[in-house]
Amino acid sequence: MALDVVAATGDLLEEILDETYPMWGEGLERAAYSKYNQAQLATPWGATHLRRVALMDEGRLLATAKRYDLTARVDGQVVRMLGLGAVFTPEAHRGHGYAAELLRRMLLEAADEGFGVALLFSEISPRYYEHLGFRRLPVNQVALSVQPGRRPGTPAIPMRSGDFGDLRSIVEMNASQSTSSRFSLVRDAEYVRHAIAKKRLLAACGRPGHRRVEFFVVEEGGRAAAYVVLLEVGDYVMITECGDRDPSGSRVGALLQAIVARDPLEPIHVRAWLPPNFLPPQLEITAHEIAPITMMMRPLGRAVWPTPPLGVTDTAWWHGDAF
Repeated sequence: MALDVVAATGDLLEEILDETYPMWGEGLERAAYSKYNQAQLATPWGATHLRRVALMDEGRLLATAKRYDLTARVDGQVVRMLGLGAVFTPEAHRGHGYAAELLRRMLLEAADEGFGVALLFSEISPRYYEHLGFRRLPVNQVALSVQPGRRPGTPAIPMRSGDFGDLRSIVEMNASQSTSSRFSLVRDAEYVRHAIAKKRLLAACGRPGHRRVEFFVVEEGGRAAAYVVLLEVGDYVMITECGDRDPSGSRVGALLQAIVARDPLEPIHVRAWLPPNFLPPQLEITAHEIAPITMMMRPLGRAVWPTPPLGVTDTAWWHGDAF
């Protein structure tokens, strides 16, 4: 058996999508699922930082995964970070350790290329990845209530739809918010554009009206002073990311008040992965929840584990940055 790791493109990519569709179809039609995945690879950031790879044996697909080239800040040090996603073994080849072999090869290659850490999000028991040296990181998923404004009706704030002209301001807000965190993603403009586009693509490829993505900013002095990106499914709303030049987050809170006030008789359930020390005064945490996915990390090469271990108040990671 001669195992090779190859880039998954063309017919091989479609074979992978055929295999993974029943698990990760996201409620899309099969053709839309392909369109959604191909579109992520085609964004300016995805074309240079995201690729799907496969472990092959003489034309047989044994395992596959996504490889993300990311940058993180760990205890003040900026490091190159390998992201691992969509790890999958076709049913006919399970039980032989092929996914673990693919991951070991990817980790070794990344270490040789100078990556300092690897990160993944697991939907299965974390014990599988612990055997490969990964450890769990805390995820601060909370349920939120939005307090009504002091006056009836929609709050009067300079609110508009966001666009890609706001990316520079968003990057600045993200950087400011993460300064107090020991572990965070370094988000540049092309990455932010990709993260927002990914949510919009998912909504656009699905059934009309099933998902909705909204991107709003508060503008002051001719530039964005706060923003929020929402993924809405039914009466559930996930804040996939947000930012505010005001450390209190008051503008983000006012944005959410305005959004809720559009239909005060329609209850909504708001959730978020809040970064440490960020809770707009108009919001109240009603519950701390267990996230449906587990965030896991391991050092690569000569890098070592953060000391002391990372706690829930040390990690800043938006839901929209999970992969």
